[in-house]
Amino acid sequence: MTDEKIIEQLLAAFYNGNTTPEEENVLLTFFKNKDLKEKFQLDSQLFTLLYDSSRIPLPDGFSKRLEKAIDEHIANPRKTYIRFMSAAAVILLCIGLFFFLHKQPDTHFMADTYSNPEEAAVAVEQALMLVSTKLNQGLVPLEKVQECVNMTNRLLIENFYYTTN
Repeated sequence: MTDEKIIEQLLAAFYNGNTTPEEENVLLTFFKNKDLKEKFQLDSQLFTLLYDSSRIPLPDGFSKRLEKAIDEHIANPRKTYIRFMSAAAVILLCIGLFFFLHKQPDTHFMADTYSNPEEAAVAVEQALMLVSTKLNQGLVPLEKVQECVNMTNRLLIENFYYTTN
C-alpha cells in the first residue's frame, strides 16, 4: 500500500472519529511536509489549525485574567462549594416535586366490591332509594315557595286584568 492510500485511510478514520493519538501524529507529520499534493492542502490547513496552537494569537492580558480567575476560585473555595450545594439542592427539589406531583393514580376505586350480582343489585337499589329520599326532603320546602309564586301570579293577573279594562 502506498503512503497516499494509508494517509487517505487515516483521514477517513480521523473524520469518523476513530483515530488514535499515534495515528493523528502520523497525519500531523505527513502534513508538515512542504511538498503536498493539492488534494491534501485543505486537510493540511485543518491539521495545522487544530494541532499547532502557536499560530493562534492570544488577546492582550489573557494570561493575567486567566491566572486571576484561577486564583479566585482556588483562594475562595467556599463560594464554589456554596454554588455546588445550591445547584444540588435545586436538583433534589426538582426531583422531589416531580415524584410528588406525578403520583400514580389510584385505580382501586373502580374495583368490584361484590362477587354476587344479586347482592350488587340490592346495594344499588338501596343507594338509589337513599338518593331519592334525600332529594324529596330537599323538595318539600320548594312546595311552599311554589304556592307563594302561584298566589303572587294570581294576584298580578287579577290586578292587571282589572286595571287594563
